[in-house]
Amino acid sequence: MKKLTSMVVAIGLGGSLLLAGCSSNNSKVSDGVNKMLDTTEQLSKAIDNGDQAKVKEVGPKLEDQWSSFEDDVKKDNKDLYEKIEKYLDPTIAGSEASPLDKEALGTLNDQLTDALKELADKTK
Repeated sequence: MKKLTSMVVAIGLGGSLLLAGCSSNNSKVSDGVNKMLDTTEQLSKAIDNGDQAKVKEVGPKLEDQWSSFEDDVKKDNKDLYEKIEKYLDPTIAGSEASPLDKEALGTLNDQLTDALKELADKTK
């Protein structure tokens, strides 16, 4: 009986640790997505205002924010990872381009925002 109790406790603790690890990854992804969504919103406003200096300042931040959690997304949500990558790189490149192509960059930023919102919904 004592062995059975010990085994049940061990399995319970192991399961708890496993679930805590998953929660940690989801929290990391959720936090990262929220930061990126804030940045895409700032970028959208700068694009709409034609503020090229602000666009050049804000756009490249997306790469650093994405790199902090992209491996977790790649592992758990491969399709969304690829969708985000599809729009992220051109958005960053467009934000660094001169002159600013408001229409193209605005469209890319909107598509990136939609992909990030999809990921945010999946990690809730």
